[in-house]
Amino acid sequence: MNKYYKSYFLLFVVTTLNITLVQAQTNGQTLNEVNGSMTIPGDFTFASVGDLMIRRPASQLADPQTQKVFDLIRSADLAIGNMEGELANLREFEGPMNGFVGTHEVAEDLKMMGFDMVNRAQNHLLDSEIAGMFSTNSLLDEAGIIHAGSGKNLQEAAAPAFFETPKGRAALVGTHAPIWPEHNRLAATSLIGNLGGRPGLNMLNYRETILVSRDQFNALEQVREGFLEYKNNYDNPRAITNASPSVGINFPASSSGRNNPTYRVAEQKEIPGTIVYQMDENDLDRILKNIRNARQLGDFVIAAAHIHQSRSILETQHLSTRPPAFYIDLAHQAIDAGADAFVGTGVQTLRGIEIYKGKPIFYGLGEFFREAQWELELIMGNAATDPDRRMQQFSRNFGGSSQSLESLIAISHFSDSTLKEVRLYPTELGINGPDSRLGIPRIAEPQDAKRILKRVERLSDEWDTDIEIDGDVGIIRLN
Repeated sequence: MNKYYKSYFLLFVVTTLNITLVQAQTNGQTLNEVNGSMTIPGDFTFASVGDLMIRRPASQLADPQTQKVFDLIRSADLAIGNMEGELANLREFEGPMNGFVGTHEVAEDLKMMGFDMVNRAQNHLLDSEIAGMFSTNSLLDEAGIIHAGSGKNLQEAAAPAFFETPKGRAALVGTHAPIWPEHNRLAATSLIGNLGGRPGLNMLNYRETILVSRDQFNALEQVREGFLEYKNNYDNPRAITNASPSVGINFPASSSGRNNPTYRVAEQKEIPGTIVYQMDENDLDRILKNIRNARQLGDFVIAAAHIHQSRSILETQHLSTRPPAFYIDLAHQAIDAGADAFVGTGVQTLRGIEIYKGKPIFYGLGEFFREAQWELELIMGNAATDPDRRMQQFSRNFGGSSQSLESLIAISHFSDSTLKEVRLYPTELGINGPDSRLGIPRIAEPQDAKRILKRVERLSDEWDTDIEIDGDVGIIRLN
């Protein structure tokens, strides 16, 4: 190419880029700004609930208080929940049946209730191993329910899933943080050529440090030094890292060292017993990348996370009412990456609500269905019903209270892509009813609804979220 052709070629490229830039500027917005927010015009309603721990169909139940619940779901333009557990044809399924497994009719029943999308990244994903995961996903596909967060490899599990509504395309990205180290087996792995590609979920790993007082740190250091006095008794003593109050001390508590807790001294305003989590950067980058991809290709983007982690070691597992700092950071980064809503599940009680940059963040919506008493051992006749069985206690009186049988339906109302209000409808799961109805949602009685809403209002105080209680409905209004 001679210099004249080069000049013409460069002129063509520059001109083309300028034209593209001008075309991308719509009403003063650049292309990135156009793609950077919700793009559904007019009125749009989004219904979000917590865990769907459901074992049997319930959409046809004539209970008017239950039908009011389903009417709220059906009335929304888009409805999502967290698919807690697995589904299978119990007569034909050849995989191992363990844990939370519902019958195959549930998938179609959820569609009849009005659900459109579910997060599948949750700790019961492999209750019935890989066969159960694929069985559930196939049944959801057949019912027309879009699911995200699990797949035959990490790329599939991490990718956004899309649902076409009459008003625009919804996108969902789902993730889960493991409760215990053994839950790492739930994680999908990347497929690189023909290598890897284990089925599983989109995992967000982390490291944790427990905060202690200076006196507690000194005591831990003294105990550790006492252990080390005997290290010369062994041919191959383990290397022990140096300790400091600011960096922390790695305390030997397991033979492998993998589960050794790390402690550091609490700084000013930090509270001993608090757990500080550090998210795995590669996992976080992957999650945010897929949210950005969803933002470009979707009109309404939801980030969903199934997170059980507590703020302090003093809290009961699964009943932590305030989210740890890393969870708040995750939600904020998800919104910054392009999510229009963040829906958190995991803990089996309610947590607070934040409005961040005009977007709703639900840190814990509780249990929408909670049919934990439908044990496979009882269904299959392998055990006798007994109110003292562990799962029966878990079903009704988990943690010594009925909080796990109280939940919320959140209906977020948008107008021309701007959040205007969030309406909160309290539900209860048959607290005073028979076991045959336990775990099925009903609209809470007015006095119970007010009590539930006041608790959520208190738990939302750290974000100054104003919840107006109007009868048995909570309303968050935005200017």
